[in-house]
Amino acid sequence: MKSIVTYREADGTIINFEAHSSLKSPIDLARYYAKEKNYPDRYVVFTDRLVKSKTVNTKDIESEAEYGIFMSCILRPSIFPSQAALLSALSTAAMVSALEEHTDREMGIGWVSDVYCDGMKIGSVSLEGKLDNFTTYEYIIISFNAKLSKDNFPPTLADMIKKVFESENTSVNMIIARSILTRFFKFYQNLKTPQKFMSEYTQRFALRGKKVKYFCDEKWKSHKVLGVDSRTGELIIDNGRDPDIRVSSPALIQNPKKIK
Repeated sequence: MKSIVTYREADGTIINFEAHSSLKSPIDLARYYAKEKNYPDRYVVFTDRLVKSKTVNTKDIESEAEYGIFMSCILRPSIFPSQAALLSALSTAAMVSALEEHTDREMGIGWVSDVYCDGMKIGSVSLEGKLDNFTTYEYIIISFNAKLSKDNFPPTLADMIKKVFESENTSVNMIIARSILTRFFKFYQNLKTPQKFMSEYTQRFALRGKKVKYFCDEKWKSHKVLGVDSRTGELIIDNGRDPDIRVSSPALIQNPKKIK
């Protein structure tokens, strides 16, 4: 079952919010929509129940489900690839700052886009896009994913949020998803000057001083993280020598599942 709601943000942004009671993969559905020209900019596919299935006698049978925020947003931006360099970091900062409004647990960010709650990884943000003539994007898809347990977001808090929004039909996860979108589009509309918002990211960066594994000289090494370059988004690692190691590709880093 699905419902589609169109609403307007305070800055005039129009968002089409397609909510499903359950889905196997919001990103797969968003990819399909993104290839269809009649699906507009800022079209969102959301579910708070992600289902997994297994095949038994050629039939797909639901085996388990995860609960939380699983959301993919289609963008049709008129920007160059160079302008999207910090989009992943800014999207993660938007997500974490929105989650902070709905829990008293400590939130944090791992490079580039892993989301931590009390030191445990609970989700991430992913970004993919299709270039049009190698100069601008035909579309970009931002996906926000996080498993939210009752320990992190207790039922009493959910009841309070529902009273504020005066809606029994709106799940707490849907409300949090809309909070994430509100924060994200605040950053997105200022994408040409992303550095002014990178402080949101660096303030919540949880790996500073922690050891991470990174791939260098054809092998994996482990050293402490110094921080993130707010201009380029590169991860800066202390290798005990000068200059420090700078990493620009997430494929070269292994983020810990738990930060001690």
